[in-house]
Amino acid sequence: MKNIKGALAIFLVCTILGIILSIQFKTTQNVTGGDNPVIKSKALLAELNKLENQRAKAKEELSEIENEIKKLEEKEASADYYLKTLYNELEKYNMFIGYEEVHGPGIQIEIDEPEVEAIFDDGTSIIAYNYDIILQIISSLNAASAEAISINDLRYTSFSTLEAENNSIIFDDHVISTPIIIKAIGDPKELEANLTFRNGIIDLIKRQLRLKVNISKKEDITIPSLNKKIELKYVKPIDDLND
Repeated sequence: MKNIKGALAIFLVCTILGIILSIQFKTTQNVTGGDNPVIKSKALLAELNKLENQRAKAKEELSEIENEIKKLEEKEASADYYLKTLYNELEKYNMFIGYEEVHGPGIQIEIDEPEVEAIFDDGTSIIAYNYDIILQIISSLNAASAEAISINDLRYTSFSTLEAENNSIIFDDHVISTPIIIKAIGDPKELEANLTFRNGIIDLIKRQLRLKVNISKKEDITIPSLNKKIELKYVKPIDDLND
């Protein structure tokens, strides 16, 4: 009799454990969509890589189309002096606004975190915490008549945005990591001089923030084109206001 009761008790315990395991398995399936979390994570990563590849391919195809359009425009413009003049003005506008990849002499500024955490000991990025120094450098470059600027190979324009979020720097919706590399096209001597004078911005970030800064003059720098189109919502030509 005792053996029967013992066997019955074991049977009931096993049944209850089976029910619990079944419920837990179904719950896990509901949470992860029926897949192992690791497998699902790998699948999502693979999908993300696929989308990035598609985006890169689309950008390459767009660049090819734009080059073809440019060739047609050059061909048409060469046949007419007036059209050629307009085309040259359009080229200047595209370079100025950032729609054209450009190159020329200039300087490169590389900024990195200090060797030893000089201010924070909790992993906080000193550059991200003081991200306004990047804006000050850009302002100094503009004051020295920089004709084109990029930050980590992303074109900087008057429409660009720069902010800090979660210990990172967000530039035009892109997370940029250290070292921060700023390139500027213009007179190399004038650009460098406007950054390195006594008590200037470079002197400040070296002495007070102890950041590592390296400035080098370059004979030829390539700055990429803007990867987005600028839409004007409010500004209009004066003639249109009279309509």
